[in-house]
Amino acid sequence: MTGPAFALQWERLDNEGAEVGLVTERARVFGGWLVRVGGSPASMALAFVPDGQGRWDGEDFGEDDYEYEEEEDEDEDDEYEEDEDGLEEEAGEDAEEDEDA
Repeated sequence: MTGPAFALQWERLDNEGAEVGLVTERARVFGGWLVRVGGSPASMALAFVPDGQGRWDGEDFGEDDYEYEEEEDEDEDDEYEEDEDGLEEEAGEDAEEDEDA
């Protein structure tokens, strides 16, 4: 191989509220973006930002584009019910049988 297989096209992004010397750039790659941040070319941090659909326009993705994981605690709360004394009982058929007795 004599030359580079692929040349990254780096775009500079604005840094509102950051130090003057801080540079943030991004380059489109398969499946997302490479983002590099730093004060000099010799010492920049690099991260991959997944974006298979190429939606990132260089600004925030927007609240509607973020995916949130559902909390598992909600399901656990449904397994137990409090009785009249404030004690927890297991919900389900067993709890209904106790009420009939």
